[in-house]
This record gives sequence, structure tokens and C-alpha cells, in this order.
Amino acid sequence: MSTVLATDLDGTVVVEDGIHPADREAIGSWLAAGNTLVLATGKSVDAVRLVWHEVGMPDPDYVIAFTGSVITDGSLHPLAVTAHQPGLLDDIVSLVDGEPLVLYASDIEHDYVVAARVSQHSSIVPRSYPADLDRLRHTDLFGIPLYIPDPTVMDRVEPALRKLCAGRAEVHRNQNFLDVVPPGVSKGAGLRRLLTDLIGDHGDVYTLGDSWNDLSMHEVADHPVALAHSPAQVRAHCEATVDSAAQLIAQILKEQK
Repeated sequence: MSTVLATDLDGTVVVEDGIHPADREAIGSWLAAGNTLVLATGKSVDAVRLVWHEVGMPDPDYVIAFTGSVITDGSLHPLAVTAHQPGLLDDIVSLVDGEPLVLYASDIEHDYVVAARVSQHSSIVPRSYPADLDRLRHTDLFGIPLYIPDPTVMDRVEPALRKLCAGRAEVHRNQNFLDVVPPGVSKGAGLRRLLTDLIGDHGDVYTLGDSWNDLSMHEVADHPVALAHSPAQVRAHCEATVDSAAQLIAQILKEQK
């Protein structure tokens, strides 16, 4: 049975200067050995395409996008989707009015800038488009990300956002982003659904991630692994730490021989 590796992207495999050559080579070896690769990310489908497919990386087997709102095959064709309830975006717009942050909203494909009061430069949302708020009100949304680079602003906005979203949406912290996704959605729920409904029989499940939104995914794994630079809370939930995806893959492939 195929061993499954579900890996985060931002800060884990995808960094500011792209994907390191060692990780690129290791991922190719992982797939060539007949193992299963799942990309589990807060990114939109379009952002995954930009940082993975368009730079020549091999197709994964599956993608968990929008922190679990959308599950696709390796070519980014949707297999399962969960959309936001109508009206939430307008409430978030009102809540963060005047705050120094960037508010995005994402349909099944693209990220749109709803409000930008700080620089938008971030590899987490590498490509975005101006929002037509009226159109977005009548469109299925799968993610509402907020980029908040100032920790003081984060400390102020996060609890207010969680209160607003209680019972209506989930709020996941990823580095200096807050990802608002539909109720019950998380990387862990997406991975569990993928393993049960789509992958079927499989071997051990490894997860690799570096941030708080990876915790639910780590709970599903047989072998949860964190990056060495991960916050202490994330490392505490994992059985091991590594310096890179290449290091973890090399260890697993060695054990498979």
C-alpha cells in the first residue's frame, strides 16, 4: 500500500525564493517510488497553480486547498467543495474597516483584494485581482484571508474575528494570515475525508507542516512532523522535527528499502 505524505506549502516547501532544489528533487523521488503526495494549504487553487504547477513541479496526487474548503485532483480539478454562507464577507468588511491589513476574498479559482491598507507583498497570496464586491456577494466563496503583518493589529483583530465567525465559519491562523473558511473546514477534516472517501487503502500517513493551521492535519497522521522553525505549540504536537521536506522524504525512503 502507498505511503501518504500530506505537506503544507508556505514556509514548509514554498518559501520566499521559491522551492529549494533539494526539496524539488526529493518530491520527484517520492512520487517515483510509488508513494502518494497531498498538498495541504491555505492557498487558493490559482495560487497553488502559480507556485507549483507553473514552476514545473510534478503533479501531486491530490490538493487540499483553502485550508480544506476545496479538494482537487493533481491537475486541480475540484473533487469536493464547501462554500461560505452568504453575508459573511460584508460583516467582515465592516469589522475590519480602517484596520491596517489586506482583506481578500476567494472564489473557486482566484483571490480578490477587497481592501488593502498595507503592502500586499506575500508569497502566500502570490497573485490577486481587484474585487467587485457586489459580484462577490453573489458568488460562492471558499476563503476569506486577512493579511495582518503587525502583531499588535493581529492581537486586536483575531479575537474580534473569531467572535464574529462563531458558528458561521472557522478561523485558522497561518503565520501572519487569518484564513476564514466555512464551518467544519480544516486541513485535518480535508485530509480525513480524502483518506476515507478518495484514497481508500493506504499505508502510513505522514504530515509535514510549520504553523498552527497544520495542527488538525497532524492529528490525523500516523507520523506528524514539524519544521524545526515551527512555533513551540506545533512542535509539541509532532513526533519529530526536520529542517526540510527533503530531509523527511530521505528518511522515509531509506526505511522503505
